[in-house]
Amino acid sequence: MSDNLPSQSVATVRALSGRATALALGLAVLLALALATLLASVSTLDEEAEVLELVGGQRMMAQRAALLAEKLERPGETALSRQRYRNELEHVAERLRDEARKVIEHPDVPPEVVILYATAWDAEAGVMARFHSAVQAVLTGRGGVDALNHREAMLFNEEVASRYRQHVADEVRQLKLVLGGSFTILLGGLLLLFVLVLRPAIAMVRQQISRQSALGEAIVQSGHGVLLLDDQGTIGFANAYAESLTEYGEGGLTGLDLGRLLFSAYGDDTADIILETAARTTWRGDVRIVRRTGVMIWAEMVVTAAASEGGYLVIFFDATARREAEAKLRQARERLAAAIEAVDDGFALYDAEERLVLCNRKYIALLPQLEPWLVPGTSFASLIVHSWKLGLVDSELGAEQYTNLRLAQFRAGQGQCELRLRDGHILRATDRRTPEGGRVSVLVDVTTLNASRDHLRRALEQAEAANRSKNVFLSSMSHELRTPLNAIVGFAQLLEGTPDGSFGPSQRRSVGHVLRAGKLLDELVQQVLELADLESGNVHLHLTDFDLAAVALDACSRLKDRLQEGPLELRQTGCDSPVGAHGDAQRMAEITGHLLSNAIKYNRPGGSIDLSIGKMAGKVRLTVRDSGNGIPPDLHDQVFQPFNRLGGEGAAVEGTGIGLTICRALIQQMGGTIGFSSTVGQGSTFWVELAAAQGEMDAPLVIGRILYVHSSHRHQALMTQLSAAHPGLTVQTVTSPEQAGQLALADPGFGLIVVDVAAAIGEAAQLCQILRGNPATRFIPVIAFSDEESEGEANRLTALGFDASFGARADMAEISALIRRYCRTS
Repeated sequence: MSDNLPSQSVATVRALSGRATALALGLAVLLALALATLLASVSTLDEEAEVLELVGGQRMMAQRAALLAEKLERPGETALSRQRYRNELEHVAERLRDEARKVIEHPDVPPEVVILYATAWDAEAGVMARFHSAVQAVLTGRGGVDALNHREAMLFNEEVASRYRQHVADEVRQLKLVLGGSFTILLGGLLLLFVLVLRPAIAMVRQQISRQSALGEAIVQSGHGVLLLDDQGTIGFANAYAESLTEYGEGGLTGLDLGRLLFSAYGDDTADIILETAARTTWRGDVRIVRRTGVMIWAEMVVTAAASEGGYLVIFFDATARREAEAKLRQARERLAAAIEAVDDGFALYDAEERLVLCNRKYIALLPQLEPWLVPGTSFASLIVHSWKLGLVDSELGAEQYTNLRLAQFRAGQGQCELRLRDGHILRATDRRTPEGGRVSVLVDVTTLNASRDHLRRALEQAEAANRSKNVFLSSMSHELRTPLNAIVGFAQLLEGTPDGSFGPSQRRSVGHVLRAGKLLDELVQQVLELADLESGNVHLHLTDFDLAAVALDACSRLKDRLQEGPLELRQTGCDSPVGAHGDAQRMAEITGHLLSNAIKYNRPGGSIDLSIGKMAGKVRLTVRDSGNGIPPDLHDQVFQPFNRLGGEGAAVEGTGIGLTICRALIQQMGGTIGFSSTVGQGSTFWVELAAAQGEMDAPLVIGRILYVHSSHRHQALMTQLSAAHPGLTVQTVTSPEQAGQLALADPGFGLIVVDVAAAIGEAAQLCQILRGNPATRFIPVIAFSDEESEGEANRLTALGFDASFGARADMAEISALIRRYCRTS
């Protein structure tokens, strides 16, 4: 019932033999003569049995030869099967002649049997000689199976066996007489053997049976199907799992042939082939079992020969789930292969031993000369060697050097390399390591791409050369333009400062036009140079956290004169407390100035400008909204183009159209964004977003001493509010410029002097001259409060020596921004 049962029986026999040895020695003297005779007779019978086995073997081999010849000519057999049948038939034919010669030459074979065999084999018309010749004809293809009369050969061998059995029967009768005498002698010994040996052995056998019963119970309860077959393949035992799996129920499998359970699409001899293989070695494989209901399932089966019991042991279990999983895996592989085939680039997969697993048609198309070797199992090293031998690659390296280099690149599995072919094509190979240790290789034809890249590189080099020439030209022209420009602006300022009696109104207006044109031209030159620096990458920003509200207020204060020309109303939202942003504060002031300047230039008379600052998640936004005519939708995509004024080239508004281009370049370098929205007839809104500062931005503490010369209660109220808003400021008030001069000369530690010039403009101008003439006070800033709001008034105060001035509409935010500019902060 199990492979280990014979071995256990042998162990029991060996134990019994040890006990019987002593008794056998005691009986040896009494049985010497009988045993000698018996041994002689048995020896003769063994030789007779050997010859009889040879004679019987002749019959079986003749039958086997006929069966093999029939299979050899059977249609539908594969070439491999035919070769296997041919080899076995040659072996059978050789054994037929060799064993016949042994019979003829055996000394104990009766003469009549020798004559029969000699006649059958040596004579030309002998039965076995004809059969052997027919077998040789089948092997050489000169004859067919019809000429192979195996029945005649079998009948001949049966006749020989019959005669030989008669001869053996005579010898057996003689042996019986010997055995009769020996039996009498041995009877007494057997009785003694039973008493001394067999009784103890019975206990051992019972124990062995108990063990075998336990093993049999384990087989019955096993989670695998177990079948015991006889030598004909008939089922003699089936455990409960086998009966349940096949749905035959208890006892339903007993007596059935194994072939009854197996389905085969190739014939009914599946079970015979399995058992024939199992007789020589263990057979293992997947079969389809037909259940009693006709439903088929897959099962994994193992068949071994139980030599001690003359049958076969079959173990099987349900493999349906595994086969379904394998089918799904196969489908997945097929889908993967189809997907790989659809890839536009050459794709190949290599295993951990660097052997090709699969590749798509594109991979073969890129290397058509290697197609005979692009089959599964070919090593990558072999492909490299063949590509070199075929002259595919264009390399200055030798064969060994190139092979080693390409292998190293492939095994690294981490980068790309370009392969130059002799036909002019360039392939880019990308090799990557797979988790299982294999490699994925992708080939792309980059010949056209490289040519385009080279063309673009040359074009880029030419553009960079042109850009460098432009920068050199702009730098040169900057010097050439600014030298006479500075002279124009300087002389215009001198003329503007000339007393009114020297010029009439028309001349003074002309000088004003010259001064404004010179300043505008200077601003345009500065913007062009800045744009050139941005394009060449020569602008380096200092990124840090800063107060965006303070920067915006300072920008508004610088443009207050231009707002008065409109006149335009400027409304500020979100600037009353610090707003922390991350960027370059100086460049952000420049950007804000550009946006406000555009809002002023492209606004309508009497319009408004809204400047607001807001916070959002991780960002801050500065927004400038005007009430101008807006930008037409078809021009939105041209807003940030340099030197593009969106159709305003012929208008009276001055400018070059590069301010927004500079703004966008600076914002992008700060890591921010800039955008806009516009509605024709309603105005435009431009916004800038920057990253928010890491922490909360505290209001900077303005520290310093201010000397204030007042003559207006309105201005004095503003200074009182300023002092209250900035606890770090100390404001000292005097009533005349003369007192302020004496106090400043005596104590030059004031950080700022504010003069109300509404009543005593001459004394205020003299105060400026006194302070500028003394080395200790020449750098103290002096700011003027004026009741007028005009560009002429601001220019006049500047000419008198004031550093800055406030008009009649100055508010607290504007004054605070100016104070922060001139006073120290912490």
